[in-house]
Amino acid sequence: MNDASSNAPDHAATGGPSEPSQAVVDELDRLDQESRKAPGEIAPQIAFWTAVAALDQWYFINRGSEESPRPYALSADNGPMLCIYTSAAAAGEAARALGFAPAGETVPLFAVPLPPALDWAMAFLERGVVGVTADYPQRGAWCPLPNLAQLRDKRETGR
Repeated sequence: MNDASSNAPDHAATGGPSEPSQAVVDELDRLDQESRKAPGEIAPQIAFWTAVAALDQWYFINRGSEESPRPYALSADNGPMLCIYTSAAAAGEAARALGFAPAGETVPLFAVPLPPALDWAMAFLERGVVGVTADYPQRGAWCPLPNLAQLRDKRETGR
């Protein structure tokens, strides 16, 4: 496991407008389960990632400093993966599960609003990052980095 080497964009925040509603979290769980039931099917994966790209913001475990945040990334067989989280709660749970913060301690996080987070994440391609993974290790679904452009276009056009 490693840390991505690109700093967070200027519009990164330590908080954000709001956590996703329970209905959104439940829908993400349902879409994740659908994807796991049919790993060879593309449609459930597209539905899951479309929902992830429709969030207000993505959260990241900060492996840098407060002044120079860096998102957590993990080493995978295909190459490094940027770890995005669908909520601050999911990011905090992951950080504790991964041993980055003991129970009861504050987990250093930052958030990047969508849709700018899509372009920011795609910029990691220049640093050798091959994809993003959602809510690792709780979910672990992954998406090739170049596919984020299609998700951005889908979000912008609504199609």
